[in-house]
Amino acid sequence: MAGMMTIRRLSKTFLKPVVVILILGLCIGLFYAIPRFNTVDSAILYKGPAARVNGKTIKDQDFNEIYLRFLQQSSAYMTEEEMKAQTLEYLIESELVRQAVKEHKVEVSAAEIDRFLDEIKAYNQINTEEELKMLISQVGAKNLKELKEMLREILAEQKLYTKLGKEAKLEVSEDEVKEHYETIELSHILIATDSLVTAEPSSPEAALKKAQEVYRKLQAGESFDDLAKEYSDDASNKERGGLLGTASIAYFKSVFVPEFVEAALKLEAGEYSVPVKTQFGYHLIKVNERKLAQGEEWEEEKEKISDELFAQKFQMEKRQEWIKNLREKEAKIEILDPALLGYHLAWKEKWVEAAQAYEKAITDKRYKNKLNTFLALADVYKEAKNYEAALDVFTRLPKQLTNDFNVPMAKADIYVAQDLKEEARQALLEAQAKAGDEIQLLRQVHSKMQELELTADAEALQEKIESLEAELRAEQEELARIIQEEQERIQSPQTEIIETPSAEE
Repeated sequence: MAGMMTIRRLSKTFLKPVVVILILGLCIGLFYAIPRFNTVDSAILYKGPAARVNGKTIKDQDFNEIYLRFLQQSSAYMTEEEMKAQTLEYLIESELVRQAVKEHKVEVSAAEIDRFLDEIKAYNQINTEEELKMLISQVGAKNLKELKEMLREILAEQKLYTKLGKEAKLEVSEDEVKEHYETIELSHILIATDSLVTAEPSSPEAALKKAQEVYRKLQAGESFDDLAKEYSDDASNKERGGLLGTASIAYFKSVFVPEFVEAALKLEAGEYSVPVKTQFGYHLIKVNERKLAQGEEWEEEKEKISDELFAQKFQMEKRQEWIKNLREKEAKIEILDPALLGYHLAWKEKWVEAAQAYEKAITDKRYKNKLNTFLALADVYKEAKNYEAALDVFTRLPKQLTNDFNVPMAKADIYVAQDLKEEARQALLEAQAKAGDEIQLLRQVHSKMQELELTADAEALQEKIESLEAELRAEQEELARIIQEEQERIQSPQTEIIETPSAEE
């Protein structure tokens, strides 16, 4: 499948890669459909304050905008605590960048914003007001003005990275700039040998023979477009005469296989190649147009492209180090939410400090009735090897939390850490009782029993699980039978007998 993508990546016109990278970065950072707060259960929304960055408090609204995106995109594989911690990290970094933009006096003109918007519209093929309104809605902006403010922030960040890239003495060569400016428009005819391209690929020998036949037809003056429509196995573009599209040389080199690139770059505009062998089969390549680095437009564009490349290189090579330096040496970051602070410190394996933060969290009205906060506190005490304190956490649970399945499971982990096998066994038996007939929970207990080599208990529990699974299958089969019978009854012709009065009557 990767091969198909490599062929088809140029099936329409693309912007130069730097712009594409910017847009993709923007998509990751900003362009998710954001649920409006009035459509979201208020119980889900975060209530801060979360943190201060150099004296600037992160707003709850900003937190919730990012948090809701994490809920949309990551809820299947991240816990609530992880999503909130990720949200906080994102917002801290964003605020550090925003403050750096101000410190470096970076400015963005209205004309630059309009130009960037035009590039985004071209990339997304937005041609009407309705399509633009849809984009504005999808990114969570209220109107065009708010969208432009988002774009201003992105461009300001790019300008900052350009400046920092130059200060870091990163290098951008003239050849790199040229490759990002120069473009090539290509068409090809592919005789495929790869089943990922076509359901009935040719053998290498047959493919070469057919490619040579097509090449002779080209030499005889037949149309490349017509031959592509007749012979090419690349269904994504054959009806357009094999047109792959237009891209910068740099982008072309980055996505196409080397043999294809090498052959294409030897051609002048209007020329076509002999059959070129790649992993996909045999290609006949035609260069329709080439834009070279020359003339007034090149002179006007090369500095801008150079700046974009400095920004790109800084993001890839230096940004992480720069952010780390800001956080550890220059910025004053205060995590005000005790649960988030506990998570942050635990992630750094500062167990004692994390326990102090979580102790504060369980007295906070936002967390005092949340089991996960108590479990996190017990876990950091366990990691700190303060097992007595870890077990004491469970004596302080609010009454409504004591019967939760996760409580004895967490106790079992603490006993395991102390090599107290019998105590761990009793905790697991308690967890099994609390699990009832919930098969998924019972499997968790069974897995832990196997880890502890509690063979007899594990075998007995396995029998129970298998029995429950058999009962569940029987119920499902019975339900399916009832549904099938009902469907057959509804679909079968009904003969209604109607008694009519006799003539005598």
